[in-house]
Amino acid sequence: MVGLLKIAGSICGAATRIAAPISTSMLGFVYPPACLLCGCELDQNHQSFCEDCHAGMKPRLKDECPRCGAPVGPFVNVTDGCIQCRRESYAFDRVVRLGVYDADMRAACLRAKAAGGSSVARGLANVLADEKRSLFKELAADVAVPIPEHWTRRIFNSHYAAETLSRELSRCLGVRWNGSLLVKRRRTPKQATSPTAQRRQQQMGSFAVTRRADLRNKSVLLIDDILTTGSTASAAARVLKQAGAQRVIVAVIAVSPLRK
Repeated sequence: MVGLLKIAGSICGAATRIAAPISTSMLGFVYPPACLLCGCELDQNHQSFCEDCHAGMKPRLKDECPRCGAPVGPFVNVTDGCIQCRRESYAFDRVVRLGVYDADMRAACLRAKAAGGSSVARGLANVLADEKRSLFKELAADVAVPIPEHWTRRIFNSHYAAETLSRELSRCLGVRWNGSLLVKRRRTPKQATSPTAQRRQQQMGSFAVTRRADLRNKSVLLIDDILTTGSTASAAARVLKQAGAQRVIVAVIAVSPLRK
């Protein structure tokens, strides 16, 4: 009896493996893949966004500050940061970003934040991984961690952009994901609606690392959707380093072009 069940299981498994690509192809024929932003039909070279939408996400200035991700000119000395971050005391070590929070990129980020934006968030994570793959490989993170949200904001929301982004980015990069390592222990006002001067103060003491976390000599990839002033990421990075992390790299989809 057990032997028959094993044979039946093997047959079912083989049938599933054969049928899966066929059903996927048929589904693609009936419902051709569409751009997650504009809805136009995609060709084989684009998996999430069409060529125009993908091009619209790219910043006008190709160069960026490694410390804060701000766009800079090609001849700007960013050894100690740029004009926007040189006087800032960030706890994180550098920023890896896809683009700048304006125009098409702003629209993409807002879609990713929305209640039904999980597919857009995953698509953006894939683009970030592809665009910065060599840099991520060079930085060699040990664990990927999302910027957490307080539990009271998660009750009625199944999708949280930072978590969705971090899961997909860690999968694309082959970096271990830990969504419970960092927690938000105090609910704070939304950063977007707070004056710049208050953002640093209201995030202090709001994050904590779980007791079982072992971050000694680890490089942490801290992931969020948007970096505005850097206050949230810095507060989170500070507690990660207090827990033993050697380096904290912030990865975001977009950075604010102006932070003052």
